[in-house]
Amino acid sequence: MARFYMQKGTHKGLYRSIQKTLKFFQTFALLEVVHCAVGIVRTSVLVTGVQVSSRIFMVWFITHSIKQGMKFLCTKYIPGAFQPSGMEVYYKIPSLLKKGKLLACNSSSQKIQNEESVILFLVVWTVTEITRYSFYTFSLLNHLPYFIKWARYNFFIILYPVGVAGELLTIYAALPYVKKTGMFSLRLPNKYNVSFDYYYFLIIIMLSYIPLFPQLYLHMLRQRRKVLHGEVIIEKDD
Repeated sequence: MARFYMQKGTHKGLYRSIQKTLKFFQTFALLEVVHCAVGIVRTSVLVTGVQVSSRIFMVWFITHSIKQGMKFLCTKYIPGAFQPSGMEVYYKIPSLLKKGKLLACNSSSQKIQNEESVILFLVVWTVTEITRYSFYTFSLLNHLPYFIKWARYNFFIILYPVGVAGELLTIYAALPYVKKTGMFSLRLPNKYNVSFDYYYFLIIIMLSYIPLFPQLYLHMLRQRRKVLHGEVIIEKDD
């Protein structure tokens, strides 16, 4: 990611350059839940399940699925044609464009993938995974450097809130497009007699962070006290 930014001088296009690798590894992270369940990794199944599922959701149902179309900035018009007020921005190609009634329209891709908030949680995920897997690897080798252990139980103090902020801001940025297009939604009447609104579903997802994030964060703080300070903490089974 750092090399891409140094070469291009912008974050736009970064997600596209890494999306295949990101999708592959985040999807196969489902195996982590299995590893926790069978005892290969001594971590809470519930905590791991929530973290993995939230990342898969962000990758496949937000950044992969939501494309905001093309943005058109029209500066010249045929006399008598429809004229928006001033320099108006479009998020869908107007039929007038196809009919040749609007001229001098510059377009640019407006994908959710180019939001700054996406880069925010990508950076957090990257640093978190490097630290976490280094911790697991050295632990299995019975040769864990103190710095790796320290990083594993300290970096999250900043990374977790920043990552959650990036995820929430990305979902929030997607809401207008989801509402406008009705994507992934099912309206009545239909043969299943069931309705589903993806827009409100995303709002519920955002609200779910309120009870879930503090629990995950406090769990990590308890683990930090236990590992770094030797405190004996009794927790209920998940």
